[in-house]
Amino acid sequence: MKKILSLMLTVVFCLTFVVSGFAEEASSQTAPEKLQKVEKYLYGTEQAGALVTRIDNLETDVYGHRTSDAILTRIDNLYTNIEGIPTDGSPSFATKLNAVEWQFADRMSAGPAKTRIEEDEMILNGQSSTQKSLITRVDNLVKAAFPAGSLVGSTAVLPKDSLIKVKFMADVKSKVNHEGDDIDFVVADNVYVGETLVLPKGAKGSGTIKKIVPARSFGRDARIDLNFSNVVAIDGSIIPVYVGDLAKQEAKTAAGAAGASIGGMILFGPIGVIGGAFVNGQSVVIPAGSNTFVQVAKNCTVNGIVQTAATTTTTDAKIPVVTNATVATSNNETTTDVIK
Repeated sequence: MKKILSLMLTVVFCLTFVVSGFAEEASSQTAPEKLQKVEKYLYGTEQAGALVTRIDNLETDVYGHRTSDAILTRIDNLYTNIEGIPTDGSPSFATKLNAVEWQFADRMSAGPAKTRIEEDEMILNGQSSTQKSLITRVDNLVKAAFPAGSLVGSTAVLPKDSLIKVKFMADVKSKVNHEGDDIDFVVADNVYVGETLVLPKGAKGSGTIKKIVPARSFGRDARIDLNFSNVVAIDGSIIPVYVGDLAKQEAKTAAGAAGASIGGMILFGPIGVIGGAFVNGQSVVIPAGSNTFVQVAKNCTVNGIVQTAATTTTTDAKIPVVTNATVATSNNETTTDVIK
């Protein structure tokens, strides 16, 4: 019986691959991919065990109970509730959780959602509400984080070439770091499209050190090539970014006469940070706390939020959105040279 059931499930799953290939892109994710994505989002990794057991465990965590629908329907419902955009105008599960962390800590975590919920509950209540469903727990956190009003989901398009101010969270040093190392940076100010928050302050960025050239003869200082890849929006979607002419000019204007050149763009920041040496001997140092600008590589649709009763903070800022500019650079690489 188990072999027959296993064979039937395999056939069903294979059919989802075939059907998806002929479908008019109604969904870009197959059933197995949806299940894996939900598990990775909630737990950090794909779960082991029989398919039905995995679905049962997910439903118990997410809803607080198991359902009796068909397998593919159960997977679709889980995916819609966790990864999808609600049709009733409310924010998505991921959007709510990110908004809570932004409100509490000015930074969005990148860890498994279930762990993040437990940590937020411990900070707020001193204990985790493990007996309740994840949906209920997130809704309770939203109520605690935004007591003056409610959150409304609002879909907005973040235009290509929108400028985003980012901040380095850790030093980058030519003597210490290596090619391929991740660079730790976050969005420095809230980014809105109209009244819709799409990128909260503290949203995590992703990038790497492309190349490090050590100090050379004839007084030539070291050089660091950086690759700014993307930032994470309030709904968890990935916003591709790069350093183009618009970002370079915006950083140059913000820096004034002080700063360090990054491929023609300026790295700037608070006086205490910028007052520190960017060059120590012949090594290059990009200090934690310093800022620069990146720009959005393409139009991106984001399930953002609007607060019906404002609980604004002093960190809110409208970042310039450029809608008709031409992207002059597309290789995502920047070169760090020090202004003497």
